[in-house]
Amino acid sequence: MSQIKAAQFSEAEIAQIGKELKANQMTLEQAEPLALAKGMSATEFMQLKVRLQSNTTVPTEVKEEQKKPAAIITQDGSVLASKNVAVFGSELFTSKSLSFEPNQNMPTPPNYVLGPGDQLDINVYGVQQFNYSATISKNGTINIPNVGEVFLSGLAFEAAKNKLQKQIGKIYSTLAGNGSKLSVSVSNYRTILVTIIGAQQSGNYRLSSMSSVYNALHVAGGPSDIGSYRKIELIRNNKIIRTIDLYRFLTKGDQSDNVSLTDNDVIRIPSYEARVTLEGEIKRPGIFEMVAGENLKQVISYASGFTENAYKNRILVKQKTNSELKVTDLNELTFASYLPKAGDMISVDKILDRYENRVQIKGAVYRPGEYSLPTSGGMTIKDLLKKADGVTENVFLEKASLIRQKSDLTKEYISFNLQSALNGEEAANMTLQKEDVLVVFYNQELLDDYKLSIAGEIRKPGDYNYVSGMSLYDLLLESEFFTDLAASNVSVFRNKKDAVFNPNDKEKIITFNLTIDPKNPEQAATFLLEPQDHIVIRRIVTFETPQMVNVSGEILYPGGYAIAKKEERVMDFITRSGGITDEADTEAIKVIRNGLNIPIDWKRISKKPLSSSNLILIAGDDIIIPNKKSTVLISGSVMFDTEVPFRKGKNIKYYIKNAGGTAEKGWMKKVYVVHANGSASASGSVFGIRKYPKVFAGSKIIVPEKPERTKASTGEIVGIASVLTSLAGILLAVLK
Repeated sequence: MSQIKAAQFSEAEIAQIGKELKANQMTLEQAEPLALAKGMSATEFMQLKVRLQSNTTVPTEVKEEQKKPAAIITQDGSVLASKNVAVFGSELFTSKSLSFEPNQNMPTPPNYVLGPGDQLDINVYGVQQFNYSATISKNGTINIPNVGEVFLSGLAFEAAKNKLQKQIGKIYSTLAGNGSKLSVSVSNYRTILVTIIGAQQSGNYRLSSMSSVYNALHVAGGPSDIGSYRKIELIRNNKIIRTIDLYRFLTKGDQSDNVSLTDNDVIRIPSYEARVTLEGEIKRPGIFEMVAGENLKQVISYASGFTENAYKNRILVKQKTNSELKVTDLNELTFASYLPKAGDMISVDKILDRYENRVQIKGAVYRPGEYSLPTSGGMTIKDLLKKADGVTENVFLEKASLIRQKSDLTKEYISFNLQSALNGEEAANMTLQKEDVLVVFYNQELLDDYKLSIAGEIRKPGDYNYVSGMSLYDLLLESEFFTDLAASNVSVFRNKKDAVFNPNDKEKIITFNLTIDPKNPEQAATFLLEPQDHIVIRRIVTFETPQMVNVSGEILYPGGYAIAKKEERVMDFITRSGGITDEADTEAIKVIRNGLNIPIDWKRISKKPLSSSNLILIAGDDIIIPNKKSTVLISGSVMFDTEVPFRKGKNIKYYIKNAGGTAEKGWMKKVYVVHANGSASASGSVFGIRKYPKVFAGSKIIVPEKPERTKASTGEIVGIASVLTSLAGILLAVLK
């Protein structure tokens, strides 16, 4: 590519380059490092870039979802994971901030091997002075004035310096006596040819001689979709000198495999042997490659281990056998010894969002709150009251409530006499279970007239008794919390109470608009209620079943699409489904609604997207985009129904003639054409001249039959004649 000139390409060739970039979903920014690595000069690439950017076929940006593979496909053709799951390690090659480019400003490493093309700066300073720059020739030598040729190719940099010290010292004698010093540096590194096989962009690359394996892999886009990250081979002189495991770098930061490259090295990326998918409560879910002998504990370590919410006592493994799927349950003791197999789907569940030993007490006690249930059990209501430092002086002893969670996770309310429980009577002093909530009421506020009302998206709406100190959380607890449709918007309406009547104050109700997370209702505990408060739990505004529209035919991504917003139109759905293909017949686009065809004028809606032609779609609509047709169908009252090739410019009579002409009852005056999009055009007459509709590719010409005419009987003729005679008599009378 070093010989390529941007000006040498024709406009057609520029368009072809653009199409190739588009087909590979590659932007100009992504193509630039590849072109430069293959020898193209930066100046020529910039000129080529200007020409390409003026061509509309060249993609300048690839959407984020296009960068991700639609699916990871295993070698047997099955889908391993969805597009949102990446192969572990792929981020090394998709991140723009990682390139592993060599730092050419650093001092040359002592073990760097010199070769043809390396430029050396040689300086003698001190008593004697001498400056010289030279490039190692193809013969491996440099020619130093007064010194002669010195062979340096193949020598390590440190060895080359020693050799130059001896050779130059023969002319500059003060070097031997330390009267002068010698400085040697590489000012310009040669390029080397490296071949990469099995990468996203396999090929030959010209790289700096300071480049390493990781730099070459990054330039080539990393392993292909089926490439291995664990067994990459560096081949030199037809021998594998290193097997590179990228996981050593990814998990430990170990760069021992990032060795320097030499001319004609080959990097071979074989296909992977086994991959497994980790999902659920894993710190880094994804697809992981395994090597033989690795157990599940090692694979999980690549994913940085479990999250804090992981339930380690059940790790589900879905595995493929020779004929069907198999499920295996592992636990914390057995997963370390399990050897995963290719294609395993490993899921780690969450711990349950509930407590194993909690009870709560609310209301007229000195220390309301949460308490632990002893592992041995046996805690009674009296024991819990004692832990809460007993009841307050204004407690209502006649009644208390125990809210208990049943085995099916619903709640039941048990009322009992609190005084009997304090006396230790067995019927009232019940043994507590986990998640029990004890509600102790205040005496002075327990009146039937004091009610609270709650409505909306709550499991048990209605009226509830008010007790002093009652919070919104207490009421939510009694009404069994929010439904699945509840929003975080909660309104509390309260009667306004003033000591003095103010006739100018028009406000009678105070409204509190609260934000309460339905998944975290405990935050409602800070809002205290008052008698006769009315609480409304609002519904999620957007909570509704998705309404679907189907797009089929010559479209990039056919299938069902949800109506995402109000008044979505045909063009919106076609755009969302990737746009039409080159084979689409834009004259034939139609919408099927309730079994009826609605033709779509593609040219009009392309120019005026907000016109009424760009139909607003409703649930159940089908957008049909047929492929291009090259024929015209003739049917009806013709000699024989047929389909003939479309010929531009030919009129309707030409096609009917190709169908053998009209039949005996063919009615040419009423012939009509049904176009590919379902619209129809009828023939007509202007100033006595018969006009027939135009015919397009994919049209259907229909010749109807003439209606049969029956002859009038003698009686009908006589009747008509008498009517005409009577009409004539009336007209004569008027004229006279």
